[in-house]
Amino acid sequence: MSKKVGLTVDAEENVFFRIFPDIDGFYSAQFYDAGKNKIIIQIVFIDFSQRSVRRRSLTMKEFIELQHHVDVQPPITDRDRAGISQNLTYITTVNILESIPPDQFIIIKHRTGKKIRGALIGVEKRQLSIQTPISVEKIPIWDMASITYRKKIRKLPKLKGILYTLSGLGGVILAEVWNEQTRPRIDQVWHFRFIGTVLGMLAGAETYQAVNIISSPKTFFALTPEEMDKLKD
Repeated sequence: MSKKVGLTVDAEENVFFRIFPDIDGFYSAQFYDAGKNKIIIQIVFIDFSQRSVRRRSLTMKEFIELQHHVDVQPPITDRDRAGISQNLTYITTVNILESIPPDQFIIIKHRTGKKIRGALIGVEKRQLSIQTPISVEKIPIWDMASITYRKKIRKLPKLKGILYTLSGLGGVILAEVWNEQTRPRIDQVWHFRFIGTVLGMLAGAETYQAVNIISSPKTFFALTPEEMDKLKD
């Protein structure tokens, strides 16, 4: 379209050059020459958690006028992009929510002040589904004041062997205590030892996963009331 834009118009460029000011939730646009003096535009926009596609057609004259509209403006700078990006709430929010892995433990603060803790099931139809200890909560994105989550689960391989060993020993010790209390036959003694070891190893796997999650740094993301209202509109 223009040297100032490139092959694809992104959200920051669209705001800066005012190319498609009528498209709410604009994400990107690409131009295709359809022949016969016709240009097809494929516009991707975000409707909360879902990306949708809209197509428009321009005559060559309309396309040239749009090119001229961009070319007469100053080029967009990195500082311009950073400033615009901070205000693109619909993109920032959706990208953050979609980046959170399923089953991740999160804390949502509702705009009423209520805190909801649980595992994120997913984001669908403008709502977050969260599995709490007693029920599944569905929270509209625009009712979310803030979210606390972990961008990435840290792996601690050095602790893996230690935790598995300790858990396995713990299982054997519990089996020995049981054997001392019940005085089973010799074949049952070894059976209980085996069961204790297996259960200990399973507990070690769960403990290792829990330690990885707990030791991973938390990320906090908040929205102002004005930004929440933008998401609702």
